[in-house]
Amino acid sequence: MYRGNVETRNRVSHVARRHFDLRHGRCHWEAVSHALQLPLLQCLDSFDAEHAQIRPRRLPEHSPWALDDLAALKSFTERNFRGQMTVDDWVLAGKYMNIVHSDCIAKMWALSALQMTPQLYARISEFRQAGLLWPTICAKAEVGALPDVLRFAYSSTSHDKVQKTRRPKAQFRISKHQHWTESEDKHLVALLERFGGGRDIDWNFISKTIGHSKNACRYRRILLLRSQKSRAPSQCSSTDTDTSADGFARPYAAPRKLRAQS
Repeated sequence: MYRGNVETRNRVSHVARRHFDLRHGRCHWEAVSHALQLPLLQCLDSFDAEHAQIRPRRLPEHSPWALDDLAALKSFTERNFRGQMTVDDWVLAGKYMNIVHSDCIAKMWALSALQMTPQLYARISEFRQAGLLWPTICAKAEVGALPDVLRFAYSSTSHDKVQKTRRPKAQFRISKHQHWTESEDKHLVALLERFGGGRDIDWNFISKTIGHSKNACRYRRILLLRSQKSRAPSQCSSTDTDTSADGFARPYAAPRKLRAQS
């Protein structure tokens, strides 16, 4: 990680404000990097949003994203990190998109989870020829994806390409220094239940209590929620599982990705 001084942060913030694109709601960071003659990631690391008076956007997972936003996020992560990202890397991605980084994580998980098979591509093509809108296509396809994610996956895939598509390996692994133990997961779930899982979560308190950074705690919460959603209903009977208001199930079960790593 780069360590920019105050002068560099001020320069980057000033140039970023001049290259802010109102139509897309984010900075043209390639132009900022070229203007300052600095690497792109160094510019992002030195960027101070408050000093530049640029407020990050909130685009939660269930909010529709523009196709160019999805394309920009996917291109940035693949070009600079090749799918293996830490929480600090996601913070840089959030600055690049001018979107809260936890929202970027959730959307990229949705993109990586969707597999565009030849059968699915053919069904969507039939629905499109019939004049159906994307929300209707999403419901009929029954793939569990949001309309914007399904539309992006379809529009970025050609008929010839989908025949050669193979399911990618698991992406966005957690680096070893961010490993969480079972007791830490249970402690995090208990603290989230204490705050109710709303917008008033005191991440400073949770971070100090557990011993992980605020960003790591937010990221871990997303992984736990996704692990809960991906679990089949038959595996969680009403007799031996208690589900809290925050969406976490009992008894504890670590995400499959982490169980595979351990």
